[in-house]
Amino acid sequence: MSVAKKLTEKDLQFIDELENLLYERKEEMPKGSYTTSMFKKGIDKIAQKVGEEAVETVIASKNKKDKEIIGEAADLLFHLMLLLAQKDIPMHSVIKELRKRHKKGNHKHIGE
Repeated sequence: MSVAKKLTEKDLQFIDELENLLYERKEEMPKGSYTTSMFKKGIDKIAQKVGEEAVETVIASKNKKDKEIIGEAADLLFHLMLLLAQKDIPMHSVIKELRKRHKKGNHKHIGE
């Protein structure tokens, strides 16, 4: 069994910067931005995209090519963050919920 590499401070900082960028794009709506186009399409289209990326991630996991899984997981995470930004739900709230579940010994977040 391999041990997962720990997230670095740089990794966590990037997630924070990406979340901030999504909120900036939502407010400023710059022309030519993919994120702007998705915000304009609304929650139904964003949610649909999250579902599509989730299915593509599952399919990639069956193909046993790590590069493909990583790419699809990145798409899924980005679109999930986009959906959360659309709903004004900060990543901190999701992480706080995960921490609360873990603290209680309720490990639903890790598949148990």
